[in-house]
Amino acid sequence: MPTEEIISIDFAQEDVYTQILPRSPLMSSYHAKWDHIRLDYHQQPAYETPEHSPQQHVISISLTKQPINVQRVLNGQVYDECIKYGDIVVIPASSYHKLSWEIEAEFLVLSLEKALFDRAGYDLIDMQFIDIIPHLADSDPLIQQIGLALQSELESDGMGCRVYIESLATTLSIHLLKNYSVSSPKVTRQHPEGLSRLKLRQAIEYINQNLEKDLGLAEMATAVGMSMYHFSRMFKQSTGFSPHQYVMNCRIERAKRLLSKTEQAIHQIYQQVGFQSQSHFTNVFRKFLGTTPLAYRKQVKI
Repeated sequence: MPTEEIISIDFAQEDVYTQILPRSPLMSSYHAKWDHIRLDYHQQPAYETPEHSPQQHVISISLTKQPINVQRVLNGQVYDECIKYGDIVVIPASSYHKLSWEIEAEFLVLSLEKALFDRAGYDLIDMQFIDIIPHLADSDPLIQQIGLALQSELESDGMGCRVYIESLATTLSIHLLKNYSVSSPKVTRQHPEGLSRLKLRQAIEYINQNLEKDLGLAEMATAVGMSMYHFSRMFKQSTGFSPHQYVMNCRIERAKRLLSKTEQAIHQIYQQVGFQSQSHFTNVFRKFLGTTPLAYRKQVKI
């Protein structure tokens, strides 16, 4: 009997799922072009996938309301699992994997490029001795929350705030390195005092000079010569805010000045302060100040 060919799966390709699943995802971040991470939302009928080998690390998050019995073959070993809502499964890159289930299934798939781990953790651990290991169905509230947060960002009008998405991706990669790897990451440096005055000033200047852009965590970290994880952690130590929170504060403060000091239209202002749509700008502005930009302008110009 001929041996079944193992299909190599590259999640950097748009239509990759046609090789292993009967339906395309209902929603995908592919066209949003997130850096080194992809999210796909699926509803799939009962099915048995062919054996395949992902080129990226893969995490699935079950959204099926009822428990679902599956049979998994992973690297030649057969596993019978009962997967509950919120359970996650970790499939490392280059694993051999196939799966079958007998009812309609709803789930998220996160595919993570290896470069995400290198970029997020190069100054924390020796990446040469770290490998992500398989993890069968079990609960992990942090991974579940990150997956749902990424799904929510994808559903937003602006296709998600870039710095927030990168922060979530970095948190996810560090969590995997610490909890789903063959050895514990070894911290090589500690900076309890936070960023130096010079680096903090450089970071704040870079943020304020680029507020109109879709600022990314990687760009901010590069501007001060640090890794994303290291920069994000120390920036919060220094300011009390995550980079994402600080950027949003700066955007709202600049928007307040433009609303009160100029006659520019709302659609001109939201673009100048880095929002991708007027609805996103209005929602964030209301969250910060409890009122809309137009109502705020009327109040301050009385």
